[in-house]
Amino acid sequence: MKAYEAMFVFHPDLTDEKLEQSVQAVEKIIKDNTTGNLKVEHIGKKTLAYKIKKVNEGYYINCDFDAPATAISKIKSELKHSEDILRYVIFAKDAKK
Repeated sequence: MKAYEAMFVFHPDLTDEKLEQSVQAVEKIIKDNTTGNLKVEHIGKKTLAYKIKKVNEGYYINCDFDAPATAISKIKSELKHSEDILRYVIFAKDAKK
């Protein structure tokens, strides 16, 4: 198992209820493909450095989780179908020495 971190940028026009549903859907995708060790941090609405899909803002959500390397491609394939996510990135965290 490796430690991973994922950052999601959700569409700014989502209502609080719809945002929470979208975040829960992402959590479920990650939990279904990992060991279940998941930490989610709501960062909030921020201005983007550049426009994405004609919007200047987005809701930022950060997730830390442990997963086998093969699970990342499964997670990415499921996430690409979400219209609520403007962008996301998943990367492996450095091992602590």
